Amino acid sequence: MEWFKNKLTHLPAFQQLAEKIQSDQGVQLKGVSGSFRAFLLEALSRTTLKPLLYIASDLDSAEKMRDDLELIGCEVPFAFLPPLQFEPYDSVEPNPSLLRLRIESVQTFIEHERWLCVTTAQALLEPLPLPEDFVDLQLYLKKGLEISFEKLIPQLSELGLERVDIVENVGQFSVRGGIVDAYVWNYDDPLRIEFFGNQIESIRFFDVLSQRSIKSIDEVTLLPNLHHHAHKTFLDRFLPDDTLLFFEDLGLAQNTVEQFLFKANQVYRQQLDLGREVLPPENHYLPVNRFEQMLNRFTICKSDLVRDPQVGLIDFKTQPHPDLNGSIKLFIDFLKERAQQQPERFILIQVTNQEQKERFEEMVDEQAIDFHGKIEIGTLHNGFSIDALKVDILTDHEIFKRFKRKKAYRRFKSGEYLRQLSSLNLYDYVVHVDYGIGQYLGMETISYGSVKKECIKIGYQDGDYLYVTVDRLNRVQKYSAEGGGTPKLTKLGTREWQRVTQKTRESIRKIAAELIQIYAARKAHGGFKFSEDNYLLKELEATFPYEETPDQLKAIQQVKKDMENPQPMDRLLCGDVGFGKTEVALRAAFKAILDGKQVAMLVPTTILAFQHYKTFQARLSQFPV
Repeated sequence: MEWFKNKLTHLPAFQQLAEKIQSDQGVQLKGVSGSFRAFLLEALSRTTLKPLLYIASDLDSAEKMRDDLELIGCEVPFAFLPPLQFEPYDSVEPNPSLLRLRIESVQTFIEHERWLCVTTAQALLEPLPLPEDFVDLQLYLKKGLEISFEKLIPQLSELGLERVDIVENVGQFSVRGGIVDAYVWNYDDPLRIEFFGNQIESIRFFDVLSQRSIKSIDEVTLLPNLHHHAHKTFLDRFLPDDTLLFFEDLGLAQNTVEQFLFKANQVYRQQLDLGREVLPPENHYLPVNRFEQMLNRFTICKSDLVRDPQVGLIDFKTQPHPDLNGSIKLFIDFLKERAQQQPERFILIQVTNQEQKERFEEMVDEQAIDFHGKIEIGTLHNGFSIDALKVDILTDHEIFKRFKRKKAYRRFKSGEYLRQLSSLNLYDYVVHVDYGIGQYLGMETISYGSVKKECIKIGYQDGDYLYVTVDRLNRVQKYSAEGGGTPKLTKLGTREWQRVTQKTRESIRKIAAELIQIYAARKAHGGFKFSEDNYLLKELEATFPYEETPDQLKAIQQVKKDMENPQPMDRLLCGDVGFGKTEVALRAAFKAILDGKQVAMLVPTTILAFQHYKTFQARLSQFPV
């Protein structure tokens, strides 16, 4: 989208806006429809040379702005600062993904003079660590560094990490002999730091699920989590004097701040009435006078709906995405009208994936529309039109009234199978893939010369033991059997377990041979070969009101491929509730109908049958079914 970003900066309205901001004049914007505001933010951060803080009206709006900015790209460092709490004095532990974003935002403020940050009014109120504490507690480690092993352990605790036996979740660290595992918030995977004496011999990322190394790295910086630290400050402490505050709606932001602080005072008084010791709201949240000082200290740009006569007004005259009511006909008519009446106008059609792109290209080709523009993958949250640049940006989800999903927060992995092992009780039965059934006898540290390893101890028949290191725990699982009962322990050093596994393999081979006979008969019989997709099926797929997931698209493609094969289909589709199985079935049913077939859908309950009936009825209402 570089072409549009470059065009925008040459607009007289934008140049007027940039001049006002450079001279530290407040300004109000009008006509900034759809995702046009994201382009404005990016252009301002690039051309005014000022740090820019965008305050969205709520978290939903902030997340959409984040998605749009990540799509169009920012030249300056970008940060997203979400709120951690839903209610004042919320005692629930914060979401690690949100905590990570706030930690990374603080690092951005400290490291860079210019940046672009998206936040909310509530997030402004929540505390941040003191800059000096955040810098002082950062831990820089590199391969070959001499550092006292005993000194490192308390430093990890000061980072906000909890010491555990085995690292399973973010915010934990463990020590096993000369190895330190640490799962900090600014890395996707945990770190394994191996020492030789007091020298760092290696640093590796490892998979928290298998405990196996992923890749080596020469140096790392461990950022602290000071969420529970006693000494805190607020965002205004991090903002340089030339920061530009861009409010989506300043009036709404002020109202949000007032309501949140009012509720905080109410909760505070309630806690005191209950006899609980709590600090007053000004210790937890940005005081209202400091928020007002921010408004007086910094240059403000706002796009409030209510006109403020005390500041200048700039109108960009953008229009929202045209309402096509989910109709392919209205969309085609819109393209034809633009091509005939404004042939020089550029139309950018944004779609979610390659399949959708091909559908749109076929629709345009079938109608022989020669429009000036292109179809590209990647969508803004809201399209718009701007006459001054003779540009329309359309999105497939708005054309067909589909739901546009926001980008999910990066999630930290969790050692699920380790949690299963940690839930083991002493003498529980376990199965080792290579050595058979034994009893869990706890954790022990085993020394190999100067190296120490943390292991689980498994007892076998006749008092034999097997020690399994934590990086091989994926070979062990808890024993379970239909009907319960006490299993027989395997004897180590014999072929007993091999005989059990061999017998199991033979049983599986027998079942497989029977299946081969069945499938050979099916193949010899043959089946009906359905036609390839036609325009009606493509239109149905284009009107799906949600964005398909990658797995859903894969399932749809494979089912349709099976149907177009003359061999009988043999496929089981599995997925949890709400994962999109019905849409896969609906498209397969419609594909069959288009070849003159009747389709029956069997479901387990009457209620589910009625739900599917209503879904099929709504989705197929525009088609001759």
